[in-house]
Amino acid sequence: MPPFVQLAQFREIRPYVRFAHYTDFPLKVPSRYIRDHEFILVDKGRGVLYTESGPYVYKEGSLLMIPPGVLHSFRDDLDASSGYAHWAIHFDWEPRSEEELLQIVGEEAGPIRPDEAPGEASSLSSVWLPNLVRIDGVGEEIRRLIESVVEAFREERPFRKLELQSAMLRLLLVLATGLQEGELTYESLGDRKTKTESKGRAEITDYILKIHDAVRDNTDAGEIHNRWREEVFFSAPHFHRLFKEQTGLPPLEYATKLRMEKGARLLLGTELSVKEIAFVCGYEDSKYFSRLFRQREGMSPKQYREHFLAGK
Repeated sequence: MPPFVQLAQFREIRPYVRFAHYTDFPLKVPSRYIRDHEFILVDKGRGVLYTESGPYVYKEGSLLMIPPGVLHSFRDDLDASSGYAHWAIHFDWEPRSEEELLQIVGEEAGPIRPDEAPGEASSLSSVWLPNLVRIDGVGEEIRRLIESVVEAFREERPFRKLELQSAMLRLLLVLATGLQEGELTYESLGDRKTKTESKGRAEITDYILKIHDAVRDNTDAGEIHNRWREEVFFSAPHFHRLFKEQTGLPPLEYATKLRMEKGARLLLGTELSVKEIAFVCGYEDSKYFSRLFRQREGMSPKQYREHFLAGK
């Protein structure tokens, strides 16, 4: 399963579309790295995607998912009788600062040619999509969603950025749901990660989902954190690096974040007292819960409830 399907279950996605376009001529793209992620839907035609692990055929209905830092090229078959049509979206899963990108790839826009790339370019990687992926047999719904992203990018309309992000989120949701439920099948085109590291990432994902279950069921998330050495068989620094890579936070901070989010939902969705909500969220000391809540939300639980339920 592509990692983004699992990550999307517990990590916020704020896609930033850098470029989106449609072409109706045969593509011939020389070897390159890219800085961001690219989705290419082959609406008409066929061709070959070349990677360091070998060539892969694509055809009408193929969706190519290309991550940063993977050397590749592709070329359409010039004998395609049905013509050529491609929809392409360049995007980041989360906004990245220009300064961060410039440190890696320099000031020029566009793809990075292998003979021009600094050493760091080929080491660009993505926790969301480590490897090239091809999905075949993409249906009309996904094609329409990709078209809506391209249209939103082209048009200068009120709320363009909001419309663009909304369309991209909808596309990612349909892709993740289709892959999760087996309605879409995919092939990973070359594996940049070792089996050991892939297994480690899968173990971390399972561990994160256990923390979600603990917070939901009001069991001790701290106890689960203390058991990680028995369940995840690698060193503490490696464990914490992979965990933070997937969630953006260290384990205990992430569990606290989930508890505060649960508390916020209960404050607005129930009539439980702050003390009762603190207990349901795993805190026997309601004052400690309130202090953590204020640090996250900028107001006390009582103020939070009054602010958002005012007039209701």
